[in-house]
Amino acid sequence: MSSPNLYAYNDFRRYLADWLAAKKAEDPRYTGAEVHRRLGLPNTRSFYPDIVAGRTLTATFVERFIILLELDRDQAQFFRSLVRFNQATTTEERELAFDQVVALNRTPRTVLEGKQMEFFRDWRHGAIRALLDTGNYRDEPGELAKEIVPRLTPGQVRTSLDLLAELGLIVQTEEGFWKPTETSITTPEGTRDDLIVQLQLQHLELAQKSLLAKDAPERLVATNVISVSKSVAEQVERKLEKMRAEIRSMVHKDTAPPTEVCLFQTSLIPLKKTSKEFQP
Repeated sequence: MSSPNLYAYNDFRRYLADWLAAKKAEDPRYTGAEVHRRLGLPNTRSFYPDIVAGRTLTATFVERFIILLELDRDQAQFFRSLVRFNQATTTEERELAFDQVVALNRTPRTVLEGKQMEFFRDWRHGAIRALLDTGNYRDEPGELAKEIVPRLTPGQVRTSLDLLAELGLIVQTEEGFWKPTETSITTPEGTRDDLIVQLQLQHLELAQKSLLAKDAPERLVATNVISVSKSVAEQVERKLEKMRAEIRSMVHKDTAPPTEVCLFQTSLIPLKKTSKEFQP
């Protein structure tokens, strides 16, 4: 079993798990104790699995891991950026680290994967794609920019059109109109959760801007804080998943010409750290 290709990963924790599995397959004597000895932690066996499970990796130990993994200079830079991306706590930190991850990727699939990652990075690409389905739009970034809320620049629209065309998500008809190639799209197999989180954060920010904007189009936003049993909370979750599936089916079966572009969001967020059985 050969060592995994670092550049094929968008999650350093998954890479660490696969790296150790490859090491053990190559040499069964390569145990967790040996790993911790090389990390300078001879008296513990939980550090490595804790990191894989989600424990924060500090800058000091990032450098120790680089030595342990025997990464060259380029790989080391990529690994540092990947750690920053996965552990970022703000949108700004994530975006900066994301740029570095894409720029430092040395795999032969860099162009394709970089473009795919770019699509999930920016909400504008999905919005432009959906807008093209609601009318006949030629290669006119200026006109398209006026249709999106919040307002975009022609340059931003141009970037989205180029990306969408390169990914095969839109094509030009014989009449010169840009149109989506599919009614709906889903995330590719193996898409890193952090990439989706990146997009979801922007969608939540859009909702916030819409609530604050006095001239925003009519919208429906409702929030509730509830206290329920664990079984009912699970029922609510299943209900939300069923509703999402029903809405996707409605969109797929819609035979009327599209006229609207909407951001649909659902969330069920625990506001309590742990759940305990209620004792009356």
